[in-house]
Amino acid sequence: MSGLLFVSQQMIDAWAEQGKIEFEGNVMTLRAGAGSGRSYALDPAVRFLQVVGADHDPHGLVAKVKSERHLRALGGERLGSSVVLGDVAYEVQPGFLAETSAPQADPAAPAPMPSDLESKRLEAEALARFLLENLS
Repeated sequence: MSGLLFVSQQMIDAWAEQGKIEFEGNVMTLRAGAGSGRSYALDPAVRFLQVVGADHDPHGLVAKVKSERHLRALGGERLGSSVVLGDVAYEVQPGFLAETSAPQADPAAPAPMPSDLESKRLEAEALARFLLENLS
């Protein structure tokens, strides 16, 4: 999943309250900063912070981010700010994986060329700049 960035729910809430972002469905559009006008598709995810009640992490998930879809595929169950996977409980930070959203197609425009790695890198850099400029 290269090129994806994790954005916490807390950060999204703060940016929305400050008017720095807007939403249409699961697409977040930046309204401020160098990346203004860029859009990102958001996929619900969690960042694993620590194992609860144990000394080691048998699944190797601490400090990793997993989409909720991937979490379900692993057999994990999310309960608020916790995830239970088998007999192990984790404290997690709710949020989203942000990925560049495909622009709306203009029916009169020629078909777009396939995305290349450079454009994905530039999009990821723009989102990273926005994140750094707007960390509360």
